[in-house]
Amino acid sequence: MSRIAIVTGSPHREGLSLQLADAFEKGAQAAGNEVYRFDAGLQKPGALHFLRLEPGSPEVAKPDNDVVSTEVIPHLLKADVVVLVSSLYYYGINAQLKTVIDRFYSYNHNLKDKKGVILANGYGTHEDMSIMMAHLEKIMSYMRWQLLGEVEVPGSWTPSNAQRGIQEAEKLGRSIR
Repeated sequence: MSRIAIVTGSPHREGLSLQLADAFEKGAQAAGNEVYRFDAGLQKPGALHFLRLEPGSPEVAKPDNDVVSTEVIPHLLKADVVVLVSSLYYYGINAQLKTVIDRFYSYNHNLKDKKGVILANGYGTHEDMSIMMAHLEKIMSYMRWQLLGEVEVPGSWTPSNAQRGIQEAEKLGRSIR
């Protein structure tokens, strides 16, 4: 059994990103894994906070109600596998996911040497998505995470592509032990 932390960024409740995460989660739980999930894009306004400098100081401040520090990071630290889920936004990952990833910095040493999975979709082509995929792969390499697999769904508006991606995500989730 593995402890899995899934972090999504999409604000679209019915979007394919969340459907991919749902399918992966279903497969991972069916395989007996413990799953924690944080849907960054579905948080209430003001729940995700960008870090900021304290006035007159070089120190970074975190708001008192910072859910990333109090909830997400502890789950990521305990996780064996981290799953990053994003849709394509202007050839990159969406801002909500990036906000969470940016918070890894203070914990880089403690988060290293995990395993990772990428679930991504977009209205673009494979070529359009390649920049986002390379970015996510580079993050995983930087964190020294072993990439266990990825599901990339270009042309996600096409029902057959979406369905294929959902099936692949569930299969990948089931493969995690």
